[in-house]
Amino acid sequence: EPWPLPTYHMAESRLCLYEPDPDLMIKRAQGQERARQSEYAAEERKAEYAGQAAESGVSAAITEFELFFAVELRAVQETMSQVVTLSSSKDDGALELVDWWREQNSMLHGHVSGASDFLPVSLREKAVRRIHEQERWLHEQRERLGFRKVFRFKDRSRVMPTAQFHKRAESAPADTVAAATAWLAHVRRTDTFQAAAGAQGFRQRTGETLVRPAGEPIDGDFALESLERCEVYLLSSSRVLWIRGLDRCTVFAVPTRGAVYVTECTDCTLYLGARQLRIHTSKAVDSYIHTASHPVIEHCSRLRFAPYPPLPPPLDADLDAGANMWSHVDDFDWLKQQQSPNWSVLPEGERAPPTKLAEHLPAAAAAEALVATGEPGEATVA
Repeated sequence: EPWPLPTYHMAESRLCLYEPDPDLMIKRAQGQERARQSEYAAEERKAEYAGQAAESGVSAAITEFELFFAVELRAVQETMSQVVTLSSSKDDGALELVDWWREQNSMLHGHVSGASDFLPVSLREKAVRRIHEQERWLHEQRERLGFRKVFRFKDRSRVMPTAQFHKRAESAPADTVAAATAWLAHVRRTDTFQAAAGAQGFRQRTGETLVRPAGEPIDGDFALESLERCEVYLLSSSRVLWIRGLDRCTVFAVPTRGAVYVTECTDCTLYLGARQLRIHTSKAVDSYIHTASHPVIEHCSRLRFAPYPPLPPPLDADLDAGANMWSHVDDFDWLKQQQSPNWSVLPEGERAPPTKLAEHLPAAAAAEALVATGEPGEATVA
């Protein structure tokens, strides 16, 4: 049957190469060939760009791991430098300091194990060597100080022996991009710092004054969560202090024996002392701190830092002003040598002590606190 369309329409709609003029037909064929080659080249470039993007993602994860590990390792080394100054296991705070060193080593193991699927072998081996060095030095210091009990990790699931580590590395999945993406999501997630469900603390309060009196047990964790427009006075120490979801709050805490983790806080003033301080996803927070290692901030903005204020005896017993690294802040989101735009030093003219602290101190300490802070105002103790 005859085709329903005229011949010239068929040539246009079906890109038929027939032309009465042979030169024009050749030119049209050459044009179609160039178009096909251009499409093939575009597909090749797309695949190449996808490969480059994947490699870039892995490279970004490796770079972030190196920074992350360097900061954590430096914190461990700073703890070690404190331990070597001790003279015996009977020194004040010796056991807590050695236990914190052990805990930091365990956390380093966890970081390396979690990233082992995408890290180059040389970088993995270097990280493992640095951790084993710390463990060896810890063992030597424990013996020197007179801790007779053989060192053991409490949670063996967080530690990977060298042979097992290399075996895992050899059998790692080929999809390093997925592994790198998963690791980045893990270290960047907003819910990084979370207290245990059973930890003692103050939660879900608004417009209150909350006091943890002196003399309470100091061997557990303490948590402040979901507080709004509250004043908080923590006069007993704790192993770890977790601060999360505070809005327009003021928190004064006596020095913590371990670490302080601050997450998702806004428009707050914090007075904190700790061996290590981490601040995550927070903004517009003034922190008066005393810390034995570099404070670390992640995904934060408009943070200001100042030294922890002088305290009356006996609250100042654990503080060494010469060892305070309050201004040596490490910003995980700022890799340049220039000053990070996410934090600054609080000007001296704007610094203020916790004015109502004296109300909640033991009588002997309160008298001396009034000299520095002035007359206390009214407060309601929760």
